[in-house]
Amino acid sequence: MKPQTIEVGAEGLVVHYYRAGKGEPLLYLHHFLGLVDFEPALARLAEHFDVIAPYAPGWGPAKDQLTRINVGPLDLTLHQQDILDALGIDKAHVVGVGIGAWMAAELAAIAPARVRKLVLVNPVGMWMEDAVGQDPFAQNPGAPSEVLFSDPSYRKRVLLEGRDPMNALVDELLALRASAKFLWPIMETGVGRRLPRVKAPTLVATSTRDVVVPAAHGVAWQQRIRGARLTTIKDAGHLVELEQPEVFATLVRDFVQADSVAQVA
Repeated sequence: MKPQTIEVGAEGLVVHYYRAGKGEPLLYLHHFLGLVDFEPALARLAEHFDVIAPYAPGWGPAKDQLTRINVGPLDLTLHQQDILDALGIDKAHVVGVGIGAWMAAELAAIAPARVRKLVLVNPVGMWMEDAVGQDPFAQNPGAPSEVLFSDPSYRKRVLLEGRDPMNALVDELLALRASAKFLWPIMETGVGRRLPRVKAPTLVATSTRDVVVPAAHGVAWQQRIRGARLTTIKDAGHLVELEQPEVFATLVRDFVQADSVAQVA
């Protein structure tokens, strides 16, 4: 599937996005590496929802837009609202992974009327001195995102297979550059002060083998969002939707459709 494009906002910013499926709209906000095409987990979700998955400014085909977005959460949140407006969507379920979970939480806190249910997977954006994970921006430049996976073989299979190795590495580094704009040198965004504003029913999930976001972060996020639920995804790294697409899609579907939460094996 090829991404579509649409112009949004007063400046007419071009958004590259995937859209598939039918049902209630579900806005997916991506991880550190952007979107790896229309990921298998999104295809599974599209069996139940109208899935919209945009590249944030600075990632993928929108890599040259990074300078047009300010560091704080307001520009990104307004941008996401512009996307919903341009697509004629008043309110959507919102799902995010990693940095995308931070973006999703900011949207739910700043514009609560736009979010039905919220799923935050391995969220970043709060610095915890007693639960410091590995720095995703201080890794081996030859394999910069390896730390995001529970096994190095996943990186090779997901990012490198069938591609020119140098082109793949450049794309990887550019995606991490975009993430670093918002999260470097310390992954503290102030989101913890805004989380109590979230009104949407929320699920927070952490992966047992995520070395970037220790499990204690999930507890901290849950405690700041009134009524939030917490679950654990076993044997997965930070990028659980790439490693375990079926598990990820089932987790999201069950919570959004049936308010069901279980520890995921």
